[in-house]
Amino acid sequence: MAESESVPDPLTEHDDLVSGLADLEKRFSEGKVQQSEFEVLSKQLKERIARAEQQAYSAARKNEAIAKRLRLRNYSDPEVQQVISHFLKSRGGLLVPEFGADRVPRYPLENEGGRTFTAEMPLLERMGDIGMVKKTLYERIVSCPNCSAPRDVFLRFKCTQCGSIDISISRMIEHVQCGTIHQEKAFLVGTNLICPTCKKLLQSKDEYRLIGVVCSCNSCRAQFEDPTEGFYCRKCKVDFDLPTGNVVDVHSYTMTSVALDEARRFLGVNVLAKILSEAGYEVVSPGLLPGTAKEIVFAAIAKKEDRTFAIDLSQSELEVDVEPILELYVKLLEANITAAIFGAVPKLSKRARDLAALHNIRVAEAPTPSEVGSKILEIMITL
Repeated sequence: MAESESVPDPLTEHDDLVSGLADLEKRFSEGKVQQSEFEVLSKQLKERIARAEQQAYSAARKNEAIAKRLRLRNYSDPEVQQVISHFLKSRGGLLVPEFGADRVPRYPLENEGGRTFTAEMPLLERMGDIGMVKKTLYERIVSCPNCSAPRDVFLRFKCTQCGSIDISISRMIEHVQCGTIHQEKAFLVGTNLICPTCKKLLQSKDEYRLIGVVCSCNSCRAQFEDPTEGFYCRKCKVDFDLPTGNVVDVHSYTMTSVALDEARRFLGVNVLAKILSEAGYEVVSPGLLPGTAKEIVFAAIAKKEDRTFAIDLSQSELEVDVEPILELYVKLLEANITAAIFGAVPKLSKRARDLAALHNIRVAEAPTPSEVGSKILEIMITL
């Protein structure tokens, strides 16, 4: 039997294309590629990069290994970090949309400085694809097939005969005791409901029931029970129905427990990388080192000259306990590094601190990621 062809890794393909684009830009800057050729090749590479990225996110919905690799990359995205900060503060609580006058769903979040950041649906959907958040259907929006906007779209009930929207809709009421069925207006006397047949005042909702509606057209005088439903965009002056309209699912979001645990380890990496890079270190995040059976993943790997540092981070509301220290110790059994450093926000528990000392793991503790980053740099300089 012939061996089946291996499926190309979309992330590897994406990274190769990005490297190819960087090489092309370098050769263009050195005058080795003409501008016309550069523009054509650059456009082609960018289109292929976009396709590879789209394929990677699509594959992540079914492949947890790809999803995890994408999550690790996304923890360094500033916009993703702001969304995650919201979930960390609310312990993964529900994020629901708000609808403005344009009826477009938005997800406003308050960041650490008290300023408002609005998460857009494409960002949250991307986080959903890779298992960062779990989404639940919250609402559906119908938008115009012409302008693609929901703002000026209205639901219309129309006459089944002539299509006019000038119809009267009356509720039908049954008096339970005597069985009389009439339109609601026949029961109304001022603000009271009085049976037009037996003249009894209906004081409780248990004495009557709504059994449907009856419609009458004020244009052609036709009567019917179920009007024709459709939509109308006042901006484009377009009538359309559900099959021809654009229907968008709007979701609420909660953060998955897996992503919450990962985020506590990776969220401060951007700040750390900036501090170490400015000090002359080469920083890679997530940091990958070869292991016996598989790659070992650290929050970051920092290199300078012949020294290599493995760094893990973790955040908690009160204190970081022993589990992340144990995870780092297990990874160090296979890693060939100069030293391991663990950053904790805001601090380690006593048990975790003792365990770190036992296994020669340096520790940096501080209330914020930036302060932890500075302390990690101080440790690295002294080693």
